[in-house]
Amino acid sequence: KEVVMHEVGHTLGLRHNFKASAWKSLEEINKMPIDSDEATVASVMDYSPANISPNKDKQGPYYSATIGPYDYWAIEYGYKTDADEDDLKKIASRGGEKGLDYATDEDTRSSDSDPLTNRFDLGQNPVNFARQQMEHSNKLMDKILERSVKDGDGYQRARQAFGLLLSEYWRSAAYAARFPGGVLVHRDHKGDPKQRAPFEVVDANQQREAVKLLSETAFGTPEYSPELLNHLAASRWSHWGMSSLSRLDYPIHDIVTMMQSQLLSQLLSGRTLTRLHDSELKVANEADVYTLAEHMRTVVNAAFTEWQKPTAGEYTARKPYISSFRRALQRLAVKQLASFVESGFSVPEDARTLARMHLATLDGQITTLLKNPKVKLDDYSKAHLLDSQRRIKQVLNAELEVRSID
Repeated sequence: KEVVMHEVGHTLGLRHNFKASAWKSLEEINKMPIDSDEATVASVMDYSPANISPNKDKQGPYYSATIGPYDYWAIEYGYKTDADEDDLKKIASRGGEKGLDYATDEDTRSSDSDPLTNRFDLGQNPVNFARQQMEHSNKLMDKILERSVKDGDGYQRARQAFGLLLSEYWRSAAYAARFPGGVLVHRDHKGDPKQRAPFEVVDANQQREAVKLLSETAFGTPEYSPELLNHLAASRWSHWGMSSLSRLDYPIHDIVTMMQSQLLSQLLSGRTLTRLHDSELKVANEADVYTLAEHMRTVVNAAFTEWQKPTAGEYTARKPYISSFRRALQRLAVKQLASFVESGFSVPEDARTLARMHLATLDGQITTLLKNPKVKLDDYSKAHLLDSQRRIKQVLNAELEVRSID
């Protein structure tokens, strides 16, 4: 039914509205009866996911049962037959009301500023939704072999189910990654009854909450059982609509590193850092601000915990001090910070100097860790630390050529 309403909306001239899912909180939705005939999102022109509550006793509707307030409002403006110009202006002036926010396809790219504009998210706080979906995905991982494959069948469906859950996990993490440096966008006009400024810096604590979530989940070491990984059989079916696999076994390191790289690139992109830098000027002096300096320190602390807070013990290649996933993440982080120092053209100058400061600190932390008699490093971790230190020293000792502009 929701799909039909969505497509009929297109035939009536409505574009996608990917901000409609931020109308109600998850708590409000799950207080509704499961068979409610009311809308859960402000518009059927969003791409809404199934609402699956983590608490079976508090389960609201799985999908929105009818059109929402934005749909009524847009249709009234476009199709009211007896409306003159003043009537249309009055209708349009309601844009600041709850449930009438609008953002469409070109507003949902990862580089766009408004973190409330997403496909397949739900609720007023996408960080809470991301946490919920990531927990769902992890819980279901343990049940893949039991639920996805019947006796007598091959294990190709297990690989498909694993891929779907993995995609949901990392897509949810990406919602959180849009919050640092986020700027809410409002389309209100001057003089509207509930007029808001066109731009509003995202609450500082929400930005902190988003990075904290990523630090505790996506940047950690995922735990997939050997049994599961060894049952992810590839399909041998091939036709014009499918790309051939480069590996029949599952390339788990490649996939996780690729996803972590995308998140880290989002958190440390030139656009994110520039918005964070600018945001310090866009809120009142007495207001709390999530600054560029705080952000870079938070990300560095999340990536290099093992360097900063040594844990005593005797480590082996099978039980390394720094896991293979964390080593990969740290290489990515060093490379990103080094790029700021070496070029610096795509980021604020303050980000470049902060990156140099953090690299110098990390260099010292590696030296301290390597000399720590209580931490008996495995070969993987020791080699990783030595290589990282070599790269860092190369960057810190390099000469930066700045071309003058004639």
